[in-house]
Amino acid sequence: MSPKLLMPGLLSAALGTAMFIAYARPALHAFHEQDVTQSVVTSVTGPESANLAMQPEAVKLSRRVRGERFNATKPRSVILQGVLTTGTEHRTLQIKRSQTESGEQVEIVLAGVDAALRWDATSGPRSSAGAIDFSDRALLERFTFDGADEFILAQLRGASYSVVARNVRPDDAADDYSGALWDVVRIDDPEPDQQKKPLSAWRLYYINTKTGLLDRIVCDSQGDRIEANLSNWIDQSGEKFPSAITWTSQGRTLMSFNLTNVSYLAQ
Repeated sequence: MSPKLLMPGLLSAALGTAMFIAYARPALHAFHEQDVTQSVVTSVTGPESANLAMQPEAVKLSRRVRGERFNATKPRSVILQGVLTTGTEHRTLQIKRSQTESGEQVEIVLAGVDAALRWDATSGPRSSAGAIDFSDRALLERFTFDGADEFILAQLRGASYSVVARNVRPDDAADDYSGALWDVVRIDDPEPDQQKKPLSAWRLYYINTKTGLLDRIVCDSQGDRIEANLSNWIDQSGEKFPSAITWTSQGRTLMSFNLTNVSYLAQ
């Protein structure tokens, strides 16, 4: 082939290669972003899975507890059994939690009480016996909101999440303090109906920066500061749960719950 014919051919080939690279780069970049986004969504698949990927702090906690009730295509219900202690009284208590498209359903059955206590995002707190009194409502809301489940699933109800502080130390920590630090996330409940609105419209969740798990939850109920302390997280069938929760107010213990058994039920 003559040099005169060869040169235009080489220029055409080079131009074609350059155009291919120019057009291929955005496509490859877009594919990478889509792949990364999809990996986040599939880590929390289930009802409204796209919404479950909208709150980074909730996604991180769901990965820590690794609950199939959050990341399975068909979320399973979890049944927790334990002992509730109030003063000198000890009673067995069962909690059933099930994920729904708008959040979750919670049912509590307390030994010696015929009526079950129930909560869901649509109906709010209620009793199978009819009207629910203040003490039963307070009990139901503590088990509903003071834990990892509602921290993760509240986003399905449109709750707002805000990180109010990072690497928080205890108020009385010394200069050489080397203990636990917390990231504090505030969740504000979006419920406008006063009959269904929680007794505390907001909660502060203290996430241990080392373990990535919840250590403490603080709320205000009718002017009283209520603090739930979660401890002794254990692994049950690949999922993590606090084996002990203690609620206090102004240094006084209100009640405590000790987990004795965890089981699962397909929804």
